[in-house]
Amino acid sequence: MKKFILSVAICLFSTAMFAQLSSPISLGLHAGLVSTKMDSKIPGATTIKDKADNGMMLGAFLRVNLNKWYLQPELNYVSRKSEVVYNGESGDVKTKSMDIPILLGYKLVKLPAFKLRAFAGPVASFNIDDSFSATLKNQFQNEDLKGAVWNAKVGAGVDVWKLTFDVDYEFGLSDVSSEFLKKNKMFNVTLGFKLF
Repeated sequence: MKKFILSVAICLFSTAMFAQLSSPISLGLHAGLVSTKMDSKIPGATTIKDKADNGMMLGAFLRVNLNKWYLQPELNYVSRKSEVVYNGESGDVKTKSMDIPILLGYKLVKLPAFKLRAFAGPVASFNIDDSFSATLKNQFQNEDLKGAVWNAKVGAGVDVWKLTFDVDYEFGLSDVSSEFLKKNKMFNVTLGFKLF
């Protein structure tokens, strides 16, 4: 009787583990660093140099697995910072946004506990706050950042058990503002955990 109960327990446990590994849908949380460089145009400036600066990202993702392909919509809170150096002075542009990437990915290597992925897709970015440092306020005093812009990203990732690690390059498809601030260029590194 003990052997029978033990066999049933092992079968149930194995079935549950297999269901977790082969589930077509995964939900997870992730966070990471964002390095942003903004392309700016300042009237009357003899020299302009845009420098990348670091920000952060927190979000959630839903992954729909379709054999080797997958679709991954995300909802991310992103805080970005970019430095502008002009005529020997420097200032910061800071933005906060809610980003919604819709990524299509392909699993280059697909093993039970390890996956190597490549992905790409559009990103809708909705501005929720922005600020300019004191040295830039006079230059950008009439500058209004757009409420929403489109970006695109390409990248690669690794899954080990429930951990995910992604590296991607994101670039602007539309200008951040109507006048002086142009397209963003971003490099993102994120670490996540699949809840199921």
